[in-house]
Amino acid sequence: MENILLSILLLLFGLTVQSSASTRSDVKIIEASENIRYLSQKIAKEYLYLKYNSKKINLNYKIKSDMKKLKTNINTININTQNNDSKNILNFLNYTNDEIKFLLNQPLSKNSCKLMLDYSETLVEGANSIQTLHQYEFSNEEQMLMKLKELEYLLERVTKYYISSIMNLNKDRNQKQMQSAILKIEIILTMTKDYPYPRKIKKERRKIVSQWKINKNFLNIYTEISIPNLLLISIKSFKNSIHKLKLYHKQNQ
Repeated sequence: MENILLSILLLLFGLTVQSSASTRSDVKIIEASENIRYLSQKIAKEYLYLKYNSKKINLNYKIKSDMKKLKTNINTININTQNNDSKNILNFLNYTNDEIKFLLNQPLSKNSCKLMLDYSETLVEGANSIQTLHQYEFSNEEQMLMKLKELEYLLERVTKYYISSIMNLNKDRNQKQMQSAILKIEIILTMTKDYPYPRKIKKERRKIVSQWKINKNFLNIYTEISIPNLLLISIKSFKNSIHKLKLYHKQNQ
């Protein structure tokens, strides 16, 4: 009888350890997938902006740095997943990563910019698919943190489509994508308004809401005047405030 009980306890302990390890892996995979989504938009935005303003040579270094981060996050998923479907999707992500690296060594052109837009969407689709295969029940703090990460991704996405629109690249489709991203940003901002932040953090939240109103105005007047430099500076300030909210949620997990 004692041997049977011991066997059951060992089995349960083994299952708990395995479940815990699986959960940690899922969290790493979800975080890496979110990073890939973000980097896919940031790289595309920087590439388009380099085409728009060839004097921004420093963007070459940023793109190379972001490409290294992209590969690191793809490898993180590869190390932590045993899911065959995820492995298959990773093959497409690696292929797309190689295609982007090849594209970066080619002359900048309107066609290369269109290809970069397509590649950035392929990375998003792949990252989204992998996320659906690795579920994890987030706490309230973790949920808010993930929403703020998504907000950063959406800011890169909306800026990417803003620049592509003023460059007349698939203008109608890109405009729809930009408007869709704007709506999602406003949903997340509403969530932050409903969250009971302490007074100090509420100040940063108010700043974010105020900054978004300015950015949204920039986005809505692109047909009348193109101001990518002002928009990028404003977005950078916006992201600094988001970082402070993210730090609050990380410290309160």
